[in-house]
Amino acid sequence: MPKYIDIHAHINFDIFNSDRDEVISRAINDDTWFINIGTQLNTSKRAVAISNKYEKGIYATIGLHPIHTSISYHDEDESPDNDLPEVFDKEKYRELSRKGKVVAIGECGLDYFHLGNGDTERQKDAFIKQIELANELGLPLMLHIRNSDEDISTSAYQDVLELLKKYSKTKGVVHFFAGSIKDAKDFLDFGFYISFAGVITYPPKKNNPRNIDMNSIVKEVPLDRILADTDSPYVAPVPYRGKRNEPVYVREIVKKISEIKGLEERILAQKIAENARRLFNI
Repeated sequence: MPKYIDIHAHINFDIFNSDRDEVISRAINDDTWFINIGTQLNTSKRAVAISNKYEKGIYATIGLHPIHTSISYHDEDESPDNDLPEVFDKEKYRELSRKGKVVAIGECGLDYFHLGNGDTERQKDAFIKQIELANELGLPLMLHIRNSDEDISTSAYQDVLELLKKYSKTKGVVHFFAGSIKDAKDFLDFGFYISFAGVITYPPKKNNPRNIDMNSIVKEVPLDRILADTDSPYVAPVPYRGKRNEPVYVREIVKKISEIKGLEERILAQKIAENARRLFNI
């Protein structure tokens, strides 16, 4: 078993085209495994292709990110040839699931941060279809959930949970958790895992309209349900904040979680690796 497992990275994105092999080597040499996350059909195909190059240690998810169901936002570091908006094609993703080390469906969910007219319904439609595919394939869900900073009367977390309760027969993980302590408890009660990203190493936000206290939430999540992810290339943890993120930096997130929980880093790293292997069957 590796020392670290980063359950959510995007080494399949174009920003890594010039040194992808070096980034992967740094992770493997540091005894770090990771899961490459698909965000639409083209990046999902790339995630699968990369996983197939390695006997073990690198895995893939396939799915449609909620923001890619519209043309509200586009990141050039991800892929310049995004065909947006994408309508989720269950058959194409089902076929892709047979071609590599696919361990989950997603990232999928709801994102209320970038919304245009009609976006919410498109996101929900794509999410339901991905839940159905996960049910069919017996795979966990890799969830992306993001609230609006402006409309605090809405909750993407509770809306996702409502859809899961209605449609899901499998479990999964909320990656890059940024919800409330109630949201965390609700997802834990439903059997999901909670994953923390690099923002837990940052000082608390001064402007925090939802009054989120990440330290309290980290303390609340039991050891058998906690995971860590870099969301590379985004939100690099301290001391790499502001730089391009990569899987090897997951150790800094694990270190911070262990400090908050008052545990030895070695013990926490082992628990996170065990949880990841159990959830994703790796």
